[in-house]
Amino acid sequence: MTAGFAHTDIELALAALVMTVLTLLAYRAGCRYRLKSPQLENAVLVGAIGLAFLLGWSFFGRLVWAEAIQASSVLYWSNLTPIALGFVGGLAGHTRSLRRGLRPVVVTLFWVLAIGFVATPIARPVFFPLSLETPAQWKNGVCMQSHEASCAPAAAVTLLKLNGITTSESELSSACLSSTLGTAPLGLYRGLKSFAGEHGLEAKVANTQPEDWVANGQLPNVALVKFDDLVGMPISNRFLGNRVSGHVITVLGRTDGGRWLIGDPAVGKISWSDEQLKARFTGEAIYLQANHSVE
Repeated sequence: MTAGFAHTDIELALAALVMTVLTLLAYRAGCRYRLKSPQLENAVLVGAIGLAFLLGWSFFGRLVWAEAIQASSVLYWSNLTPIALGFVGGLAGHTRSLRRGLRPVVVTLFWVLAIGFVATPIARPVFFPLSLETPAQWKNGVCMQSHEASCAPAAAVTLLKLNGITTSESELSSACLSSTLGTAPLGLYRGLKSFAGEHGLEAKVANTQPEDWVANGQLPNVALVKFDDLVGMPISNRFLGNRVSGHVITVLGRTDGGRWLIGDPAVGKISWSDEQLKARFTGEAIYLQANHSVE
């Protein structure tokens, strides 16, 4: 492991520690937050629970965070759900509408959820490890996935190769925090940012509209897609464990006929029409560009 990758691991551990401390502080704040009106107290509790579930269900792990927090550990720095859950746990410990005997149970439940959200990104690869082939298998310039859940690291290997960086599916799987449950979009961002940073490049979030990619120099890229007609794809949204990519491809460029040239780690090099890409693209993609801060 190089010094650069050791740095990203340290940064990840630091982010996890900071989020744990913030969750504890949020719990203490919830314990101290008291209102005279039971009705208002209930409204705050319900609102806090709603916020926690909204963060966990809709915003946790999305690439939009990488636009605001450009760090390899953005998966943790954007992880506000355990903080909200900690605050809810503190509130539940003294909410008058809850029976006194029920309060410890509710507090424990929210603490279990909070701990789960803090631990899940680094625990998933440990408890659900990917067993991948080494070296990577290639087909027409496309790194082929060796496991049904390894499309993200395989697509990332193809993108890095196009930028002059040689690596393996196994190495990317580790850097992306992939598991047999799939790869979180921000995990994919972490892997690409870690490897690209070693070679004077940086990972950037691409436009949500594919027609803007060529003009903005955002090709090639890795794009998250979904297929409504296929069964057995990894779950695209789960509360505990965050969003995982349904499928990840490498968008290689455009053909002379205006079709999109796709590096699909499941089948190899193919082409899609504009309609096919727009119907399947989730709006999340990552490309690499020169890091102008590196002399």
